[in-house]
Amino acid sequence: MNKKTFRLFANCKLVKGASLATICDLHRGKVYSVPLSLAEFLEKTKNEDTLEGIDSFSSEDQETVLEYIDFLQENELGFWTDESERFPELNMQWKSPEHINNSIIEMDQLDQRDLKKITTALTSLLCKFVELRFYKTINLDKLDFFAKNCSDSVIRSITVFIPYTSSFNIKDIESLSVKYPRIVLFVLHSVKEKDISSKSENPKIKFISKSINNQSHCGIIDPKLFSIKIPVFTESLKFNSCLNKKLGIDNEGNIKNCPSMSQSYGNIKTDDIEEVVQSKQFQKPWGIHKDLIDTCKDCEYRRVCTDCRAYVEYPENKFSKPLKCGYDPHTNQWQDWSKNPLKQEAIKYYSFHEFVKS
Repeated sequence: MNKKTFRLFANCKLVKGASLATICDLHRGKVYSVPLSLAEFLEKTKNEDTLEGIDSFSSEDQETVLEYIDFLQENELGFWTDESERFPELNMQWKSPEHINNSIIEMDQLDQRDLKKITTALTSLLCKFVELRFYKTINLDKLDFFAKNCSDSVIRSITVFIPYTSSFNIKDIESLSVKYPRIVLFVLHSVKEKDISSKSENPKIKFISKSINNQSHCGIIDPKLFSIKIPVFTESLKFNSCLNKKLGIDNEGNIKNCPSMSQSYGNIKTDDIEEVVQSKQFQKPWGIHKDLIDTCKDCEYRRVCTDCRAYVEYPENKFSKPLKCGYDPHTNQWQDWSKNPLKQEAIKYYSFHEFVKS
């Protein structure tokens, strides 16, 4: 009689943490928490007789394992087969043709000459996704100029963060979204509660009350921001899930891995953007993947979670855990990161005054 094996579907990947494991359904974009012991059992028996493996447990444990397997089958995470060898593993190799995949640009102090250099470089670097940040004021002529110069590029989407004021004319940005289809989203920040009721019905316009007036708002780690997709999962195996193939340009024109980071590799006014981006020094942080980062390497969410190297728990350690992560993979508890007493020194170091305990 052929052996009967329970296997996870190829797109449902196990990730083991310190005390729990997850099954990441990369097709449906869902994450399921499972006991670490179950994950180890599924790994051990994926090419063996699963029922025979279950027989080695006590009666009580056998019932528990079978209940979990029923749960996995009901949620279409796995299946029974007597031809296990016919189901190959998912190819976990990550490839990307572009030199730069995404870019964050602070717009307030850049002029048209700067923007022309940037759009020319983004076109040559095959950048697909761009985020433009206006912290203080919105210059629609500047935005129009940037979008126009991206017309012949491979950029797929432009997201624009702009401050909201009572004198703001929504129709102005609505017309820009029609004129430039690459602009997929306007995020109007600093909106007072009384003004949110008058928001546009346009799906390309989003209102938020949070004030995004400087670089310090980056780096928040939250389950709501998990990206459960094959490209993200495979990229995270060898590359940083935030900085890989990212270009940041701050208000002063400094060329960085991210505008929030302190290290600059040059300036757009004096240096060639493409040469800087293709240098070994600029690309070095790209290889700081989750298996190298303290605490993250023990986390069951490390394949679907983003990262932050700009703000970390111990600033002198480039492999330190992201400061704005409140999850502990050893206790499996989420807490408010800003209230953690062990993070207070780092909070002061980065001058996050609104979080400093008195």
